[in-house]
Amino acid sequence: MKTILSIWIALFFVSNTFCQKATEGPVFSDMGPVFDVNNADFIPEKGEILKAIFDIDRKVSDHTKANPLITSLHRYYNMHVRHGVEEEDIHLAFVVHGSSTDHVMNDESYHKKYGLDNPNTSYIKALSEKGVKMYICGQSASYKGIKKDDLNHEVKMALSAMTVLTTFQMDGYGIIKF
Repeated sequence: MKTILSIWIALFFVSNTFCQKATEGPVFSDMGPVFDVNNADFIPEKGEILKAIFDIDRKVSDHTKANPLITSLHRYYNMHVRHGVEEEDIHLAFVVHGSSTDHVMNDESYHKKYGLDNPNTSYIKALSEKGVKMYICGQSASYKGIKKDDLNHEVKMALSAMTVLTTFQMDGYGIIKF
């Protein structure tokens, strides 16, 4: 038994010695942690314009936590700027639909539904300050009884997620779907 315990302790310390810790910045200093990838074989070329729209439809079961798909946009910025892409060469958007529609509600509406402020609000505001375009599927919102007045003011009501995704893809945005 001592041998097994000794091996487990040794593996714990060895694995923690070699594990890298994700860090934040340079765009968002308090959100969007990423890992440095040394000697990557594929990175965007200098001057390349990155355009992506995130298709967000997954619900977070814990209403006290932010949607990690929304916070992925912060990581996208931090990761690419850290590896040489100019901030102004990044153009991002997202559309929420399905079970994620609550995540873009304003604090007052979210509080009425869940008894607390929306944990996504600060993330949405930070993205808005970078010019990220944010939409909610009008079909999903209508189905769930969410009105335009219930939304963070940075989020726009769209006819549908399908409309947003099609239009952005026609404008050269790559779709990111997790």
